Amino acid sequence: MMCMRNVNMNNNVSIKDIAKMAGVSIATVSRVINKSGKVAKETEEKILQIMKENNYVPNLLAKGMRTNKVTTIGIVIPDISNEFFSKIAKQIQTLFFNKGYASIICNTSEDDKIEKQCIEMLQAQQVGGIIHIVSEKANKENKILIPTVYLDREPKFSNKRKDMAIIESDNLSGGYIATDAMIKKGCKNIICLSPKDVVSTHKKRCQGYAYAMNENGLNLKIIIVDNVSLEEGYNKTKEYIKNNKIDGIFATTDIIAIGAIKAIKEAGFKIPENVKVFGYDASNMSEVIETPLSTIVQPIEEMTLAAVEMLEKNMNGEKIKENRLILPVKIKER
Repeated sequence: MMCMRNVNMNNNVSIKDIAKMAGVSIATVSRVINKSGKVAKETEEKILQIMKENNYVPNLLAKGMRTNKVTTIGIVIPDISNEFFSKIAKQIQTLFFNKGYASIICNTSEDDKIEKQCIEMLQAQQVGGIIHIVSEKANKENKILIPTVYLDREPKFSNKRKDMAIIESDNLSGGYIATDAMIKKGCKNIICLSPKDVVSTHKKRCQGYAYAMNENGLNLKIIIVDNVSLEEGYNKTKEYIKNNKIDGIFATTDIIAIGAIKAIKEAGFKIPENVKVFGYDASNMSEVIETPLSTIVQPIEEMTLAAVEMLEKNMNGEKIKENRLILPVKIKER
């Protein structure tokens, strides 16, 4: 289990010291820190400059104890090395930091046992709430007694609770529009490359692919890869094209698609003239590879903002109008 807390050292400089150096009262410094009450702009800038020069960062834990308000939240993600998940964690941490919260980020490595330990640890730390992307092996709900928002992946146990807060992008639509775009350009022999896990994201993307193919009377061919990697995308594609016709590939993540591109080019096909390839997630790698990759763009900023707002409302006991959101995706053709 890997957990990271975003903290800063203040070299033992207290709010009293800051007030003394600025020639103002402690109450004035407190108003600047908490952004409450009126403080002259010149005075505020002076205080902020002194805080910066002395590396002073307010003690959020102490503040929470004084105000009886939680000041730490938990972020649970399945793979910190995955660009998509690391972007989400960074965005959430930044959004909450700007609201005065610290974050504890936990990486589960797609392991349900580690995931359970993360949840228990966060609750022991008395965080105010958790934003949780479930691991691929999470088949049953962990006992969580604090506000939680599930992001990106719909938990397998979500049908047991109608009040569960879930925010995801429209993966079904994403798989459909990627496949439909290739069909409209004349592709008929389109394969779908997807990992063997059954997390909701990949499952729904495959369903979108199937809907588009069935709608046009085309034969489905879903090829399961053992894991999300360049190697698997390459090996499975290379093996398939030895004895089968192909003019289109939809991979449920960019990494797999990029591996497939290598196999296609080695076989002498040109992209996109002979074979069209679509990935998913609009990763940085999809932009810099030699052969540009068409992909589906997920609304990361909108997803994280919605999750942060929903969790904060839950922590404050506010009523949520809609606890399940599906946000639209966009196509990016190259």
